[in-house]
Amino acid sequence: MRIQFKILCATAAMAAPFFLSAKDPFAGFYEGKILGAKSYPLEHSPEVYGRVVKEGDTYKFDLLSAVFARSESHCSASGLAAKDGKIELKNTSGANLAGEITPDGIKASGKLANGNKVELSLRRMDVKSPTLGLAAPAGSVVLFDGKDTAQWTQAYDGSPCAWDLKDGAMVSKPLSVDGKRRDGTIRSKGKFGAFRMHLEFKIPPNGSGNSGVYVGPYEIQVFNSFGRDGSWYDCGSIYRQHPPKVNASLEPEAWQTYDIEYHPAKFDGDTLVEFPRFTVYLNGVLVQKDTPAYSCTSIGPRNFAKFKHPRNGVQLNLQDHTNKVAYRNIWVQPL
Repeated sequence: MRIQFKILCATAAMAAPFFLSAKDPFAGFYEGKILGAKSYPLEHSPEVYGRVVKEGDTYKFDLLSAVFARSESHCSASGLAAKDGKIELKNTSGANLAGEITPDGIKASGKLANGNKVELSLRRMDVKSPTLGLAAPAGSVVLFDGKDTAQWTQAYDGSPCAWDLKDGAMVSKPLSVDGKRRDGTIRSKGKFGAFRMHLEFKIPPNGSGNSGVYVGPYEIQVFNSFGRDGSWYDCGSIYRQHPPKVNASLEPEAWQTYDIEYHPAKFDGDTLVEFPRFTVYLNGVLVQKDTPAYSCTSIGPRNFAKFKHPRNGVQLNLQDHTNKVAYRNIWVQPL
């Protein structure tokens, strides 16, 4: 699936109240300029971005050259507390800046490490994936359209899907069998060969947001990875095999998108001649390009040489990992 990523943003004051109402008032991206820098790189690139991440009861701030890139942090600060509707920005490393963060923007001033006096002015962004709400093409199999969970069963025992329906989404829920907690992972009723898939997910405000999109035995990770480095267990990874090319995660409570293209393993008789491959866009950003899955992605011991890759289609699983991750607009286009 070819996707050209564009950042869609607005100031917080212009954004729809419904979209921001459930999100943290400070966590997210900010954009603007830093003025007064007289040395590389900020002298020639005054356009900068702020990132505010919620970490427990406090916040972390980073000043970046770009979003959704492995961008250097020009300065950062941790352990920032919110009080009276704002965050005091102080004790920044990399540059001595002081100011405040509000739900609308960031204002600060101070000195860079080289002594340049600078002024920072950023406004809140409302970043949305360009594929949010993408309609299913003709010939696609719609696995969830917000109305019912008829295309899914509980992976544990094949019983009807027990996930909750709320506001056009289905929300991960543990399975209870005879009063005992069981894995609530759900599985598609149908099997698929090569395909393109679209789905949208929302990480809850608390917890790790741990879940996953399983294509047979291969997991594309779902996790609260906003502000993290982007490792092989972060969102956008092929779990424990390939980290995402960049961390393209949004803050919790923002709707995010996966667009996944899967090509199954190829065989010559009983001989494996090509590993299954994935191309993955997270929020419209390419994070895996024709990436091979060498084995299953389970956390236990694995013998890559002896693993049997599926040959007759795969079912899709959405993982229950105790976090209330929401999913919507799920469809598969066979190739």
